[in-house]
Parts: sequence; C-alpha cells; structure tokens
Amino acid sequence: MAEQEVKAQGASLNTMFTYGIGSMAVGIKNNLLGTFLLIYFNQVLGLPAILAASAMAIALVVDAISDPMVGIWSDRVRSRWGRRHPFIYAAIIPFALSYYFILQNPGSISAGEITESELFTRLLTLMIIMRLSMTFYEVPRGALQPELTKDYDQRNQISGISMAFGWIGGAGMASIAYAFFFVETPDFQGSRAFLRPEAFQILAFWGGLTLFLSAVISNIGLHKHIPNLHVPEARSINVAKFLKEGFETINNRSWIVLFFAGIVYSLLVGLGSNAGMYHNLYFWQWTPSTIAIFPTVGVICVVIVSMLAGTIARGRDKKKIAVGIFLTTIITGPLPVVLRLLDPHFSATLFPANGTDALWWIMISHYAFEVCLGSLGFIFIGSMTMEIVEDVEKTTGRREEGLLGTVNTFVQKFVGAGGVFVSGVIISYVGFDVAGVTFEELTGPVINRFATIHVILAATLPFISTLLVLLYDIDRKGHLENVENLGYIEEE
Repeated sequence: MAEQEVKAQGASLNTMFTYGIGSMAVGIKNNLLGTFLLIYFNQVLGLPAILAASAMAIALVVDAISDPMVGIWSDRVRSRWGRRHPFIYAAIIPFALSYYFILQNPGSISAGEITESELFTRLLTLMIIMRLSMTFYEVPRGALQPELTKDYDQRNQISGISMAFGWIGGAGMASIAYAFFFVETPDFQGSRAFLRPEAFQILAFWGGLTLFLSAVISNIGLHKHIPNLHVPEARSINVAKFLKEGFETINNRSWIVLFFAGIVYSLLVGLGSNAGMYHNLYFWQWTPSTIAIFPTVGVICVVIVSMLAGTIARGRDKKKIAVGIFLTTIITGPLPVVLRLLDPHFSATLFPANGTDALWWIMISHYAFEVCLGSLGFIFIGSMTMEIVEDVEKTTGRREEGLLGTVNTFVQKFVGAGGVFVSGVIISYVGFDVAGVTFEELTGPVINRFATIHVILAATLPFISTLLVLLYDIDRKGHLENVENLGYIEEE
C-alpha cells in the first residue's frame, strides 16, 4: 500500500479536548512543585533548601519505582471500566487532598512552632502521598493518548491540546495567584509579597479544587470510550513474568533515548521554574503584580503553539524538529542572564536596569519565546513516545502504553522533583539559604554565583538532550509501516 493511502485510526476533536481537560490537574500540580513549593518551605517556613530538596528527591525515588509497576499493572487489567479508569478514579481524591495539605501552614521554624526534623518529615510524607497519587492518575491516563489515536500527525494534535490545557491549569492558577493571592500587605511589601504565608493557603484551596474538578470532568467524559479500547488477553498474575515482559518492552533504543533526553530536558525546565522564583525575587527584583501577566502570556503562547504544532510537523519528521528546538534553546535560554552578568564589565549598557519598562518588555518577550520553544519540545517528545507503542507491539505482540508512557509521566514529574533538588543544592551552595532573606542581606556576589551556575546548566542540559534525541530511529515512514502491518487502519 502506498504511503498516502495509509490512514491510521484517529480520534474526534471533541475526544481530544475532553482528554486535554484532565491535563489541567497535571499542570496545576507541576506549577506547585516547579514554582511555589521550594520557596514556600525554604523562605516562608524556614526549612533549609537542601532538606526540602532531599525530601522531594526521596519521594521521586518512590515515584521511579511505582511508575513502571503501575504502568505494567494497568496494561494488563481487565475490568468493566477498562484498563485505565479504575486507577484514575482511585487517584483523584488523594491527589487533590495532598495538594491542599502540602501548602497548609504547620508553623515556622524561626518562630519555634515546629522543629526542622518535624517539618522535613511532614514534607516527605505528603510528597510520597502526592507522588503515589500522581502515579495512579498520570501513568494510566497518559497511556490513553496512543489508545485514542494511532495517527502520526493527530498524535501531535492531542499532545498539543494536552499541553495547552496543562498550561491553562498551571500557568492560569499562577497568574491568578500573583494578581489576587500574593497581594502586598504592611508586613509584605514589594517583592516580599511572594513570601506572604496566607497566600499559599488560598492557593492550596483553589488549586486543589480546580485539580479535582478538571480530573473528574475529563475522565467521566472519556468513560464512554472504554468499550472501544484495547482489551488485553486474560492472564494469571505472575510478577516474575510481568517483570520479564516489562524489561522486554523497554528494551527499545528509541524508548531509552527519549526517556533520558526527556529527563535531562525536564531538569532544565524544572530548574528554570524553581530558580525563576529566586531570580524574580532577588535578581530581577520583580513584585508579584509586575509579573502577574507572565503566566497568562505563557498560556496564550502554548494555546497558539498547540494549534500550530500539527501544521508545523505536517510532512516532516518530529525528530528533526525536536533537535532544532533543543539547539535553539542552548543559545536563547540563558541570554538575558548572561547579558546582565556581563554588563558591569563593559562601558556600554548591555541590558536595561531593574525596574525599567525596557527590562519588562524584553523579559516578557523572551519568556514568550522560550515558552513557545519549550512547549513545542514537549509536544513532539510526547508525540514521538506514542510511536514507540506500535514499534514495540510489532516485536512483542503486546500493547504496553502504560509502561512505555512512563517517558512522559516520569519526565513531567521530574520537572518538579529534579528541578527542585538541583535548585536546592545550588541555593545552599551559593550561600543564601536563610529564611526571609532581604535584598539588603543578600550580597551581589551571592546572587551572581547563583545566576552563573544556572547559566552553565541552561546551556549544558539541552545540548545533552540533543545528543540523545539524535539516536531516536522511528520516522514517519516507519510508523506508517507499523500501523499498516498491525491493522490499525481507518476503514473506508
């Protein structure tokens, strides 16, 4: 059959949007872990950054074990609610509640209301609960994407729609928080409004509620598709056999390189989010109201990019686009910070001063450009992951979307945990691991060291991702051959 005659099974636009709504929950969670959590426990509650980062790293280890196990489990479940929905439904309530409780105020270390070890234990416990809930929600839900559509180009579309709704949830909640929750008070003026404890509790309620509603609406809406989804063959539970089959499944070069490329790139994104809060507060000296519009601009950019992703990729291989994105990020990502760090060493001004309109316009333009690049990168990496499902099925005879989808789910989680851990190490290393530190207390060399390390990582990490993605070996032609041979072709 000629390539243009092959039409893989697809999904309706309504189905893709219904799926995407559930990504709002993921985006709200990512925004918490990647933006607010470290600065809350470190600067507001007084927990040393290295301890906060360690708690999240330990929870990530639990996650790393639970993700593939839940993936293998959900690939093999037979129930009247299908393979995926029983896990998703079971996860929603503990997922929302863990979000709510993790931002409650247990008391400050500096005020003697709680000890360092007690606060560490509280964070670790809640993080493990949240991460296990995330696993039961995100792994089976992520596995639905390649089940809902097997079309090469349409997978870009569903990945883009999912990305857009994720940003609507995460960045939308952040924008609302900056504008309405983190307001200035007599005790928290200017940029210190970022540190107002009550704002985090308000965020806890509205973020947790929105997370819950988006998850429920999406997955109830997808429930009707359960009869049309793949039903695995009945097999007795044999853990040793499941593990053996799991290793056979992930023994795929494209899966391996995408998994590690995604982790490295997500580390960059997570570092940018967590370091970004410290940059906003101490390097650029913004106030919450000054940058409230930034997340909204990000949402608009992602929505536009998600609509254009299919057009951008049509007729092209996703791998080449992803490589181009990563290479561009190496240059453009750290550029504003580099120019500011170099500014004192030149007679001419390289970058506008803090507090100027020129700086604001440059930074919001840079932010918009980087969001476009980053979202395109995640869209195409996510879409490329879906092609691996049929590539593996061709050799093993099994559809293992749950296990293979851990590329996407674990990578998304690593944005928060990995970025937080690295940021925590850097914060402690450079020397401003002090709760509620002010501009006056923070010396120039400290924040400059912080920024310099961030610049080095911002250039190195996308370079490593690029090298890994180059090893991915499933192109458009190869995928079409796979779906044709497996019989996943639209009937005339």
